[in-house]
Amino acid sequence: MAQYQTEALVLGVKNWGEADKIITLLSREHGKITATAFGCRRPKSPLAGPLQMFNEVDIQLTKGNRLDTVRQASLKQANKNMSTDFSAMAYGAFVAELATNLSVEGFPQADMYDKLLEVFAAFGSRNPRIAALAAAFQILEFSGMQLSYERCIRSNLEIEGDAYFSINDGGAISPALVQSEDKGLMEYPEALRVFIGQLLQLDWLEKPAFKVNGRIMVQAESLLLGYLYHIFGKPMKSLQFIQQVG
Repeated sequence: MAQYQTEALVLGVKNWGEADKIITLLSREHGKITATAFGCRRPKSPLAGPLQMFNEVDIQLTKGNRLDTVRQASLKQANKNMSTDFSAMAYGAFVAELATNLSVEGFPQADMYDKLLEVFAAFGSRNPRIAALAAAFQILEFSGMQLSYERCIRSNLEIEGDAYFSINDGGAISPALVQSEDKGLMEYPEALRVFIGQLLQLDWLEKPAFKVNGRIMVQAESLLLGYLYHIFGKPMKSLQFIQQVG
């Protein structure tokens, strides 16, 4: 079996058997990787420390028919705030689950990888709820499933003022072009459009220079979660964790 080595982010960890784990990784060169880490749950295993959620690792794997196998792993960078702050952990799990669902095995994911490095490093200094929302909108831009926020999907003209949004059709609709048969349209006020634009342009190395009221935040979350349900066909599992931590 061929062996390979790569840098990777740990996006998912699941217990398997008595002492093993199934690890979901994201690599710049290899995209999503699902691998078995045998003996990882034993206290003296050298894999136990590095293969924790949100860690960046140097890892050596062996190719398998269904799952690869972790041979060695060393910690490159740990995001300690994600392991001590339950709110950051919960919202970070949402971002990790989204990246897992959108990434593809064997397909390079350099843009998403580098974005996640910035996002995870920022979780300790930012409001986790806003950080997760901004990360999700930005990650969608690398997926080929991005939405049209600034232009009407029917005229391709820039939206001015308040409008409507169609999750099914993938973007904003000018009021003049709404049709009687349109179903499930969301109100898309100018303030929401501006806020989403700010999230998309957020610089993770700088403190945000904008504020948002609760109503616009909820509208942005509703739009995002509605779209994710539309493309995945089920709610995100990490939402239960977010609800538990309040």
